[in-house]
Amino acid sequence: MTKTLPLFSSLPLEGRVPLKQFELSVSDRLWKVVAAPNQDELLSIAEDFELFPFGLLLWESSVGLATRLAEHQTLVSGNRVLEIGAGVGFAGIVASKLGAIVRQTDHLPDALKLAKFNASTNEVHGIETFLADWRVWSHTSKYDVILGADVTYDRTMHFHLEQIFKRNLSPGGRVILSDPGRPQSLDFAAHLEKSGWIVTLESISVARLQPEEGSEFVNVDIMRATRNVE
Repeated sequence: MTKTLPLFSSLPLEGRVPLKQFELSVSDRLWKVVAAPNQDELLSIAEDFELFPFGLLLWESSVGLATRLAEHQTLVSGNRVLEIGAGVGFAGIVASKLGAIVRQTDHLPDALKLAKFNASTNEVHGIETFLADWRVWSHTSKYDVILGADVTYDRTMHFHLEQIFKRNLSPGGRVILSDPGRPQSLDFAAHLEKSGWIVTLESISVARLQPEEGSEFVNVDIMRATRNVE
């Protein structure tokens, strides 16, 4: 369910971006997430950004990841969690509500503004955020879990993602990623496995956020990866 919002300054993007409130039922709770309505709505303002602002959208992969975490709360409860490419923040917000200590990062400042707004709207507090570019990554903290929804679509970023996993994942920790079955994401999973990671894949069906764009549901792949430590 969605609710179209007008452009007004009380929202974090100061009226510069058309926004919509999505209402999502996850973990027996109704969540309200503000994001850009769709890619077409962003085309008119895309020139204001260095790169197309995909992070202002809510993706089915984020809903699928949040749903899987809610179904298996021990994946994040009590753990230090880093959400990379957090965008509007839904998966990390749910992880925090499930008892995780969460940091969210994105390269887009406006996305993190929306993530903070969405956390507050859903009465989730204590999430830290910071700006970062995967290509010039300097963050050194260790985490039990690294989350990412729709972060593997660009093959040129796979090397940088793996370096982040190696640098920031605690021994025995796990990476949990979600993606709607793109070939490049499956190739990344295969690469990690060949590189010594233990990788598992499962699929979850998520209601399409834009029903007019196709079938009623989207199949989202959930990849879990842990690193072999000699």
